[in-house]
Order: sequence, then structure tokens, then C-alpha cells
Amino acid sequence: MALAGSLAVSGGADSMALATLCHQIQQMGDTETRIQAFVVDHKARPESAQEAKQVVEALDKKLGLNRGSKLKTRIIPLKWPPGVIPSKLPDFETEARRLRYQALGKACYKARIPSLLLGHHQADEDETMIMRLVEGYRGEGLRGISQEADIPYCTGIYGASQSGGRDYALTGEGTLMVARNAGDGQENLPPTREYRKEGFEHGGVRIYRPLMDYSKDQLEATLEKAGVPWVTDPTNRDPTISIRNAIRYLMQRRLLPKALASGSHHEPSALRIAANKIRHKYQRRNEEADSLFQACEIISFDARSGCLIVRLPLFPIPKEPYFQIDRQRTHVEHVGARLVRRLLSIVSPRDDISLQSLEFATRTIFGDSRMTIYSDGTTRPRQSKFTAGVVLCEQIEMPIKKDPLPTAQPFTLDPKYTWCLSREKYSRDLAEPVCVVPHTTQIQQPEEVAQIDGTSVFEPVWQLWDGRYWIQLVNPTDKPLKVCPLSEDRLLRLRKRLCDNVDTKYLGRKLMETLKSIGPPHVRHTLPAIIGEEDIVLEIPTIGFKTPAVGPEDAEMGCVPLQWRIRYKQVVFPDHVKDERIVALRDEEMQGVRD
Repeated sequence: MALAGSLAVSGGADSMALATLCHQIQQMGDTETRIQAFVVDHKARPESAQEAKQVVEALDKKLGLNRGSKLKTRIIPLKWPPGVIPSKLPDFETEARRLRYQALGKACYKARIPSLLLGHHQADEDETMIMRLVEGYRGEGLRGISQEADIPYCTGIYGASQSGGRDYALTGEGTLMVARNAGDGQENLPPTREYRKEGFEHGGVRIYRPLMDYSKDQLEATLEKAGVPWVTDPTNRDPTISIRNAIRYLMQRRLLPKALASGSHHEPSALRIAANKIRHKYQRRNEEADSLFQACEIISFDARSGCLIVRLPLFPIPKEPYFQIDRQRTHVEHVGARLVRRLLSIVSPRDDISLQSLEFATRTIFGDSRMTIYSDGTTRPRQSKFTAGVVLCEQIEMPIKKDPLPTAQPFTLDPKYTWCLSREKYSRDLAEPVCVVPHTTQIQQPEEVAQIDGTSVFEPVWQLWDGRYWIQLVNPTDKPLKVCPLSEDRLLRLRKRLCDNVDTKYLGRKLMETLKSIGPPHVRHTLPAIIGEEDIVLEIPTIGFKTPAVGPEDAEMGCVPLQWRIRYKQVVFPDHVKDERIVALRDEEMQGVRD
């Protein structure tokens, strides 16, 4: 199988060394490899465009790129908001990093390459560790730089963030990636653990950092031997621009204390040793949490509403208050919090649930008494219903009939109770999630798609609604359509329209029967609905409901054929989950065409 990969090249020593090594591997490898190099023009200085072209020319001259080589280059200019002068922004580095990753994520998807290699090395991790110490990070925040992760800053960008797997598969190529460090401590699971059945998204761009074990001196020596030049960004030399630049300035001039100084390839710095220890510590917790997760029994998951019913293993947390020094109890609590976050992530629209916010949820679910003990030592009666990560968690009495798991499992399932997790009802104090869909063209079939630079382009774009559902909607009208929650008011008006007409009264009953079958009563108001003029509900995609024309005032809108695709976000279930317990969304090429 042919392999495909991409890399970001800035022209500095680290990324030029990465390009050189990739080119050498490509030349001597037995497997056909397609590698795309992306050069980002930050548009921060007038000369940045010319500098980007010089990087491309250097790659072409020394490595033969774009002249018969299968390692191609492409310049990506960043697009700043109108009126913004990048160099004047107080948080320029942060904003540039965000735009850069978003541009790279989109470029990888357009090229159908799901892996992006970056040139970070030992000194980068030392700088990051010092920065985090300065900023007050503790514990897990001092793990250093991850060697593998989902591409950051791309939430909601289709094909970049945990989506687009079907399109990547059309190339028939494997993914060029780097072997994962066993002590990396990542909670982002390898792509093979994604649930890849019909109606669920998967894929996205993963970033890899293969040079983390090498020093900058080694990378520069590699370039000198290959005769490949590199450049230094003048903004990196100014210690007044950012904290990172100031730290880099001190490190290069060896002005830091020896304990904080950057080490060599043979003698890693104290910072790197500390980062490795912290990584291994949290890797152990992640592995234990994964063992607990694998022991969970998925009773059911309904993607139409995002409602999960799960039976948990017995994992009691000791009663000692949090303020007492008890390392084992603290370790157990952290493992439990990781399991809770894994389960919440299946249902929650949020991808930033912190472990610190799950103390109450963890102690409530796994507490071994009728009282929940808080970190300040206070106690309250244990609850059977609470919210965490905008997910409503309800304990349900459901005695176990038989153990569905092999007897070799190290954990015993709760014999009496299960938990129902569902999206919390939207608060009136917060803006509801909305996707606006302007007039768009017809959804194209794979064999009919347009070709841009040899890459298939699907129209209209996919949008992520409420962090849970990817929706692709055709709007054939001349006015925008919206995707909004099926609120109480909208559902009430819809039922009235259906029940007031003798020909559609049966549809009103059928609608309510379907809504009752997908989960607790409140979840119906968290479903995505396609909304037309005057806030009229046209369709409810997850349950396949289409509103017919019930009167002359909306006959014209009722006859408009709406086409859409909808998929649930990427999720990970325990490996032993049974497909018959998963109610998936219909995932056809064209849905919702009105009769």
C-alpha cells in the first residue's frame, strides 16, 4: 500500500532537517510514498511572501522537490481579518499559531493526507516546560510536548478535526506516521479505536513530532552534511516580543541555572527528565482508566439523541477527605475522573472538560457511602442526578441479569444500577447553537464531484452543530435556512400545525411516539431541526421527520426538496460493544428528499 504524509516547513533548521530526512527516506524506501510539504506565509511582514518563496526554492534546489520528486511543496498564505495588522497584535504568536494550524488542517484535508509531521525538538520541549512553570502550571500541565495528538485549533473544521475519514479512504493510501512513544501519556487514542460504523464520523488530521529526541545541534549537523541551507526568523531573536523568545534568548546564551539549562542528545536536561517522569505517571493513570472503560457495559447508545445508558464497574473511592495526605486515594480518584471524562465525551458537545471540574461527578458515581465528600472536607447527601460537562447524569435501577463480559475481567460490574447520560437541556440564559446555511448547490455524488488540483471537493460544506452532529445541508431557497434546537416552543407550534389538519394528524402522533422512544423527555429539545422562515420547523434530520405542506401559506416551502447528510461526531466505545446496542443515524449519500 502506498503511504501519504505531510510536513510543515518554515525554513528553520528543525523543519528543513525534517524535510531532508523525509526526502532521504522517500528515496531509499521500497514503499511508494507521497509527501506534501506546506510552507506557511504568515503575512506578518512585507517580505514574508518573498521569504516563503525562497524556502520553496531552497527545497527545490537542494532536494529536487517539484522536479520529479514525489515530495511536493505548496505555499499557504494566512488570511488575517480585514483591518488587522498582525505585527501589532499583543497576542500575535497565539493568533498566528491558531490561524497556522487551521490553514494546515484545511490543506491536509484538501490533499487527503491525514498526518502532519512537525519539526519540534529537545530545546522546544525545554522552552515549553519553562513557560508552563512561569505561567503556574502544575501536575499534568508539565508533561511537556506531545509526540502525537489531534491537530489543535481546528474544532468544527470538517476533515481536520475528527472527521472526513471516508474521504481520506478514497485515496487508497496508508498513513505515514511515527511510532508512538510508550511513555507519551496521551489521552488522544489511536485512530483505530474510533467507532467506524455507518452514521458516525471518524478521521481528521493527526500531528506527529518525530524529532523530539534530537537536539538542535544534531539537526543543524544533518543539514550541513546534506548541504541544505536554513534561515532564522528575525522575530525569534527579539526577546521583547514574547515570553518564549525571552526564554529562548536566555537558553541560547546559557544564562539560565544549570538545572534549567537545555541538555544534549546524550545528556537530557533536568526539564526533559522531569517531563518524562510526569508523562509516565499520567500514562499509568490513563492505562488504568482505559481498563475501567473497557470493563463498562454499553447497554445502549442512541445517536438520534446522543443518549447513553451504561453499566459501570465497581470502583469505590476511599472515604478519606481530599485534604488528607493519601497518595493512593488521590491516584484512584484521578483514574475515576478520567473514566468519567471518557464517558461524558461520548455525549457532551464540549471537548475541553477538565478533570478538576469532575471531582463531584467522580465522587458521586464511585463514592462508597451515602455521603459525597468534597475537597474541602464537607459532606452532602449523595445524589442520583446531576450535571457535568453539560451532560445530565441520572442513576437508574436496572438489576443485572448476567455478566456480559468474560470472567477474566479484573472488575465487577455494578449489579443494581446503570447511568443514563444525555445532553443537558439548553439554558435560556445562553445563546442556542445555530448553523446558518445560505443558498447552496446540490450535494454531489462521489463520481460527479468537481476536481480542484486533483482533489475531490464536496459541496456544500459540513458544519458541526452543537459539537455533536456534522450536518451537510442543501438550501435551494433564496433565503438562509438555520439548524437550531427543537425547542419547546418550536415543537408546540409544529404539533399544532400537524394536529389542526385532518390529513396530517396521524403524523403528529407518529412524531411524538418517535420522540418518546429516543430517550428522556428533555432530550427531544436538544435535537437539531432545520428551520425556515418565521421559525417554522421543516425537518428533524436525526429522526428522519419531514414536515408536509399543511396549508396554502406554506405550500410553497413544503414542496421544496431539502437534501442533507447527518453524522454523529467521532466517539470511542469499549472494544467489546455490540453493534445491535448502537442506534446509528442513516448515512446515505442523499437524505431528506420530500415526496
